[in-house]
Amino acid sequence: MSNRVKLAIVGCGGIAGAHLSGYEKLVQNGYDKFEIVAVCDTNQDNANNFVTRLKDVSGFEATPYATVEQMLKGTQIDAADICTPHAFHHTAAIPCLKKGIDCMVEKPVGITVKATRKMMKAAEKTGAMIATAEQVRRCIGSRAIEWAINKKKMIGRPRFFSMEVLHVHPFDWTKYAMAWRAVKLLTGGGQIFDGGVHFCDMMLHVFGPVEEVYCQMTSEHNAKTNAPILGKHDVDVEDTWLATLKFESGLLGNWSWSATGFGHEVESGVYFGTKGSLKDRQKWMHAFQFGADLKLKDGTEVPYEQIEKEYLASLSDKKKEQLFPSGLNDGISNECWDFVEAVSRGRAPEVDVIGGLKAKCLSFALYESATTGQVVRCADVESGKASEYQKPLDEYWKI
Repeated sequence: MSNRVKLAIVGCGGIAGAHLSGYEKLVQNGYDKFEIVAVCDTNQDNANNFVTRLKDVSGFEATPYATVEQMLKGTQIDAADICTPHAFHHTAAIPCLKKGIDCMVEKPVGITVKATRKMMKAAEKTGAMIATAEQVRRCIGSRAIEWAINKKKMIGRPRFFSMEVLHVHPFDWTKYAMAWRAVKLLTGGGQIFDGGVHFCDMMLHVFGPVEEVYCQMTSEHNAKTNAPILGKHDVDVEDTWLATLKFESGLLGNWSWSATGFGHEVESGVYFGTKGSLKDRQKWMHAFQFGADLKLKDGTEVPYEQIEKEYLASLSDKKKEQLFPSGLNDGISNECWDFVEAVSRGRAPEVDVIGGLKAKCLSFALYESATTGQVVRCADVESGKASEYQKPLDEYWKI
């Protein structure tokens, strides 16, 4: 490998644009360990737009390609950032992994558990590395609250939480960025799987393994979309779910969400322990991304700003640079930096493929429970024993 990691971006849609912004911030802050030499998208206009932006903003000369196979034949690369729709994570990553090319794959790292396993098998054969593009846990708010809970024990022993977002969230299914998210065959699931996998990752990261879940859900979008590849199709992803999570530690969690909660809205996330509670400032599924406010059982209140100040004061300069490279504290810039560093140094990424797999298995456990009407163990999803919901996806894509 040359001194600079030769990087390709595969998929030039919305999330790829966010990744590109992350790489641009690194360049603008003087980080020069990589260069983006290729971009790939079946939509050539998207690919060409990325090429122009790379030249104008970062000075990189990238070659556009329509397929991964063409890219691998035409340009020498060391690493690939996979930003395709979920159904194509494995088909984009596996050809790269078979060539020994390290990959960072957007969450949920494959449309099913079997798809992730196929990527892992390809990587094992060549020694290639798979990183999970999971940005939420890398945000300064998320890092500070994880420290507050696990290092400083600010709420004592965590006992239970309730994360509820019940409101109207109108999705425009006519837009390409949303059209593929409307159909299970392309996305794998609705917001439990798309946005929710961020929440799952944070819950596992902060509170440890989940033993079992129970979930019920509905789908009443009553809409159609012009889905990529599939054409006209009913919007069949969930619009509402109510779930209970039981952690191995004994922690209990209520996680509920709806896009069709008309009238009054509920947007609240509170985490209770033996000493007090933390109220999350965000109202989506990016747990603690914007911090959380502490209230102790004696009534003492500590705003997030004070928690963040104490957290940063606890870090050495070296640790700060590792967690917030070049002074950047947004999650996507940090995940891009970590991927390049992992490739360059031959080390493990902060969030590897196993981390991504476990988060998606928690998401899938909710689907498996709703499908069967039974309590589902996360370990059974990870092993493949619980897969009723995923079977049609695996069969359709011949995984």
